[in-house]
Amino acid sequence: MKILIPARGGSKRIPKKNLVDLNGKPLLYYTINTCRNITDEIYVSTDDNDIKKFVESMNVNVIDRPDRLAKDDSKTEDVVEHFLEEINTDLFCVVQPTSPLLNSNSILEGIKLMEVYDSVISVCKDVKYFWSSDGKPINFELGKRKRTQEHKSWFRENGAFYITSKDDFLENKILQNGLVGFIEMTEMESMDIDTKEDLEMVRKLCN
Repeated sequence: MKILIPARGGSKRIPKKNLVDLNGKPLLYYTINTCRNITDEIYVSTDDNDIKKFVESMNVNVIDRPDRLAKDDSKTEDVVEHFLEEINTDLFCVVQPTSPLLNSNSILEGIKLMEVYDSVISVCKDVKYFWSSDGKPINFELGKRKRTQEHKSWFRENGAFYITSKDDFLENKILQNGLVGFIEMTEMESMDIDTKEDLEMVRKLCN
C-alpha cells in the first residue's frame, strides 16, 4: 500500500494553504503524521518549492508535479495518473492534506474493506432534508416527512481519502471504482479546510 498526498502550492481562499500554520505546525504536517501510522511509503505530489522543502525535512518522498497539473482546474485524477507513471504499486490511497483531524484508524479500516470492495471512500452520514434549487424535495415527500430518527440516512462523500487499485483506476480513470465501500467518519474528523473560517474552527477544536 502506497499513499499519495496531492499538495499543490496555489490556493485562492487561503494563500499557501498546505503550509498555513495550524497550532504551531504546517497544515500538511498533520496529514503526513497520520499517514505514518499506516506506511512509510508516502508520496507528496507538489509543484511548490516550499512544500517540497518541508516534505523533505520530514523524510517523506516528493513527486515533482508538472505545471500542467498544478492549475486551478487541474483534476485529482490527472495527478493520480502522473503518480502511477512514476511509482509502481498495486493498491494505493489518496489522502487530501486539508483534513487534519483524519484518524489513521479510518484509513486502516478502509484497507481492510478492500478485501471485499473494488474501492473505498470516506463519507459522513447525513439525515437532513434536501431541497433542489427549484424548490422541490429531493430525499422526502411533502406531507410525509418523517422525524430525523426515522428518516433514511444518506452518505455524503467527504473527500478525506480514497482507496483503489492501479488496474481499476487506469481502466476507468476514477477513484470510485466498481463496488464501492464506505468508511463513515464523524463531522469533526471530516472537517475540510477550504476557507479561513474552516481554519479558525479547526484551530479551536485542536486547542
